[in-house]
Amino acid sequence: MSRENVELVRRMYEAYLSGDADRALSYVHPEAEADFSVRVDAGIGRGREELGRIVTAWVATWDDYSEEIDELIDLGDRVCLAATQRGRGKGSGAELEQRFAGLYEVHDGLITRITMFRSRDSALEAARASEAS
Repeated sequence: MSRENVELVRRMYEAYLSGDADRALSYVHPEAEADFSVRVDAGIGRGREELGRIVTAWVATWDDYSEEIDELIDLGDRVCLAATQRGRGKGSGAELEQRFAGLYEVHDGLITRITMFRSRDSALEAARASEAS
């Protein structure tokens, strides 16, 4: 089932990148937890609507915002997605280019938890730690 999980996360992310929020959110469990606390402007949200609000607020702070998937790593019932985001801050004009990673938990064909990390290695370390406990 794990290869299917990678494809599910890929399809969700591709929908998000194409601007189709409704389709992207259709891959997410209605009560999914989204932990974006790694960012100063966001915390932990529950549900599709809250996830949509968190992502919309983040993207709205940038001009010329884009993301690109760098890598998808199969971790069984979890998928690590490493990506690069780029943009220019609205108002400030500050340029952004940074890599980040998300750890996506998948159960019964839906994403049930998303946790953001500053790096691929941090996400993989968290996945290993949770398996050991």
